Amino acid sequence: MKILIATENVVKVEACQAAFEEYFDEVEVEAVSVPSEVGEMPLNDEIGQGTKNRIQNLKKYAKENHLSVDYYVAVESGINNYFNSWMITSVTGIENDLGLTSYSTSPSYPVPEDSVEEIIRDGLGVVMDRIFKEDDSKHHKGGIGFLTHGKITRKNLIQESIMMALIRIINENW
Repeated sequence: MKILIATENVVKVEACQAAFEEYFDEVEVEAVSVPSEVGEMPLNDEIGQGTKNRIQNLKKYAKENHLSVDYYVAVESGINNYFNSWMITSVTGIENDLGLTSYSTSPSYPVPEDSVEEIIRDGLGVVMDRIFKEDDSKHHKGGIGFLTHGKITRKNLIQESIMMALIRIINENW
């Protein structure tokens, strides 16, 4: 089974591999960097739009490169305002080769109000590095890993989001 994921981020690729292996055998995930066509730190509805755009750009990439693909996956993270509280969340989209599409979100987590402008301007990773004064790129914990004291990692969030999007795919007749 061939899966294209719209990122070259190692954590997202590993999470995709692990999520699909929960349901399918012989999973091959290929990482492809395609544009989201939204801001570097998507805001509110831009998160979902970026996910949709990445799936469309993956399909275009596959067609241009004559690739046979079973699933297209995109995970877009951003900042949104729910219940008058700013949160970080990811939106996952999966489309199969028949055009069946499913979306889900990761659990969202709150960010301090005084960091919102900086996160929107510079990105969450930059802000987390500044706040926690270390580069966690080698640890793959992500900001959520710091905030939960290592109990939940970025890979956990992304893998769960992909598995939630797979619900519609694995239960087509539901």
